[in-house]
Amino acid sequence: MANKKEYAVHEDFKHYPAFPFPFNGVVTGLLNRFLHLDTFFRQRKVKAKAARHTVSMDGGASIDIYQFKPDNAGNEPLPAMLYFHGGAFVLTYASTHVEAMDFYANQANCMVFMVDYRLAPANPFPAAFNDCYGALQWVEKNAAQLGVDPQRLVVGGDSAGGTLTAGVAQKALDDEQGPVLKGQMLIYPALDSTCSTRTAREYEKAPMFDAVANRKMWEVYLKNVSRSDVPPYAAPIGREDLSGLPQAYVENAEFDPLCDEAADYAQRLEAAGVDVELRETKGTVHGYDTVPESEITQESLQRRIAFLQKSFG
Repeated sequence: MANKKEYAVHEDFKHYPAFPFPFNGVVTGLLNRFLHLDTFFRQRKVKAKAARHTVSMDGGASIDIYQFKPDNAGNEPLPAMLYFHGGAFVLTYASTHVEAMDFYANQANCMVFMVDYRLAPANPFPAAFNDCYGALQWVEKNAAQLGVDPQRLVVGGDSAGGTLTAGVAQKALDDEQGPVLKGQMLIYPALDSTCSTRTAREYEKAPMFDAVANRKMWEVYLKNVSRSDVPPYAAPIGREDLSGLPQAYVENAEFDPLCDEAADYAQRLEAAGVDVELRETKGTVHGYDTVPESEITQESLQRRIAFLQKSFG
């Protein structure tokens, strides 16, 4: 079993700690308060530029959707990406997410809608998934008022948000009345609730997010689901037929328990005839892209922008 010292982490990311990720409702509640405060102090000017839409979901729940526009946006409808943040299904968006939304909007010249979906453990599957798919439907339905071209929609997300992204892409394909997506951007996504890949089994001391936390995350998120019958929308790698899904950008991190399942999903997408770009970063850990000055991060960001531009046409 590898320990922290045996992970050949790149110098840019060696400061990431190895720590037990909390899933207790009280602890995550405190952490979420801290994340909101951190966002306020670090990114309040950026977030203040975003329009906040409070949207009612089926079942009576209401969520906030933040709309980021390019600084030079005109009156013409723009393509749009719906973005689902990471946080192991229990944590809210971070200040780095807000910064990234503004970056994507300006660099890809698109609208970005960051979905503030409901969180576990209070709201396990399917709450977050329903919120994210409902947000996609809402954007398509209100495209004219939002300044969006409904024919050029992409979904994206990191970590648990990558789970939601892949599931929403599958649902949109299955839904005869659903939006037609032009692309899906999966950033170190969690896709396999069985946690059976090599990296998901062995990386029990990985920095930032480890195999132990990965297993616990699925237990919390799938609290009301039989682990012997997990719906593909919850754990997207379980879907048998991947043909017909939109083109994909898949990115993983070398020393991340989710590394192998991201690569496996990309390979299965490609085998099903889906256009896929797999970006396998080396020396990296889960969440590595929160170090913006790293050349590895910079190259990944440029690849993401290139994918968005290609998807939007």
